[in-house]
Amino acid sequence: MITKAAPGCCAPKKNHKMERTVIAAEKKAAAQPRAARWLGKIIFADLLATAVLSVLAFGAVEPWSLAIFELNALLLAVLLAIKFVIDLRFDLKRLQIALPVFALLLLGVAQIISSGSPAPIIAPEDVGINDLTTRALSFDPQATREAAVKLLALAVYFVAALHSLRDSSRRRSTILTLAIFGFAVSIFAIAQRLTYNGKMYWVRPVSAYIAPYGPYGNYNHFAGMVELILPLPLAYLLFARIGAEQRALWAFSVVMMAVAAIFSLSRGGILALAAEVAALLLVNSFLRKRWEKAENFSPRANGKILIASAAIVVIVMSLWIGYEPLVKRFGSIKEGASEYSVVTRAEYWRASWRMFLDHPVFGVGLGAFPAIYPSYGRSSAKYERLEQAHNDYLQLLTDAGLAGAMIGLWFLVEIVRVARAQWRKLETFRSRDRAALIGGYAAVFGLLVHSFTDFNLQIAANALLFLLVVALAISVDPAAVGEKRS
Repeated sequence: MITKAAPGCCAPKKNHKMERTVIAAEKKAAAQPRAARWLGKIIFADLLATAVLSVLAFGAVEPWSLAIFELNALLLAVLLAIKFVIDLRFDLKRLQIALPVFALLLLGVAQIISSGSPAPIIAPEDVGINDLTTRALSFDPQATREAAVKLLALAVYFVAALHSLRDSSRRRSTILTLAIFGFAVSIFAIAQRLTYNGKMYWVRPVSAYIAPYGPYGNYNHFAGMVELILPLPLAYLLFARIGAEQRALWAFSVVMMAVAAIFSLSRGGILALAAEVAALLLVNSFLRKRWEKAENFSPRANGKILIASAAIVVIVMSLWIGYEPLVKRFGSIKEGASEYSVVTRAEYWRASWRMFLDHPVFGVGLGAFPAIYPSYGRSSAKYERLEQAHNDYLQLLTDAGLAGAMIGLWFLVEIVRVARAQWRKLETFRSRDRAALIGGYAAVFGLLVHSFTDFNLQIAANALLFLLVVALAISVDPAAVGEKRS
């Protein structure tokens, strides 16, 4: 008599081989020097604390918060150097994804290097206009220096994330921390909006030309933060094997973050969130069909029912909290191209495009956009200059030219390369790591969509969250330290 094999038992050799690989990796991890293990814990704790505190510090955009952000990166760089000296077994291939970030940093350094012979010493009245311009590639070397220092800090944090998140337990801790933080800061943002007194945190006066929401001076940046966090617990709901109690907690976090994002009134942010949810549903549907004959590998929840239920709750709560501002904000869509934000952004983009055409190879210099923009266009604020192009891709062209665009493309190609390799062996991952991988890439996708209309990657806190999520996704590897299949 021939019996039908149970689902998931058709490849025992493959699973045993995976278990042997994992056991070997765990023994290797246990053999690390004690000092190296403690340094690893300190680096990981520092990384998570910085990701959280930089958001609370107004997004780390003010001089004092950015200085702390950069000084802490220096400390982290020292700790990483010590750890690499103590433990020489770190796989340098994992840093390949960080090479484009360092390449952009080198471009910024090249932009501030003076070229040519020194300017002659002549009488002021005999100085021509060309002699007044900088002899460096950057039109504002000081701003480019500051941008390069911030980029160096982000590169250090990225390396720390790539190193720390090799461990599956740390990836789970990261997702849990971000989900709890996203939930808490969403509650705070809603409460602050409902009781707004013209001050951030109810004590900090703000300019009349900014639109604060939560800890950010711009509601679009709060939406960007939610885009980077919300897909992680949502992917856990869709793909991870978790109990009903945990599922309810994850769902509550997702709902509150979605309500806060909608209540921020950021249309670009809401569009990006919709794109993330659609991507997760598409992947859920595809995997359900792909693994429908292997029950142990199938997604753990009916995505359509789950998302539909969550969407109903989000809509009801959003309308209950603030019906009138939502109707007013989204009612302006009917104005089409004549709507104020559309008109101003179109003007910014046309002027930025002319700036790029005038400096197509190396751009005007990282961080030099605010100094050069007045020669090409005007700001919508009467007494404040335009700091960003409101389009991360366009600003990469204006600041770094085609050279910067090629570096940005290189970074995206590296992400796609790793994602393709992971996708081919997706069924070998634990369900929780599979959720971390899919949720991480969905978050990256959402922010890339939002970057067409805003400048989240120019905000230090959101840029750090972006790199942290990238590291979270690409670090998932069945042979990584801490992996263990049941």
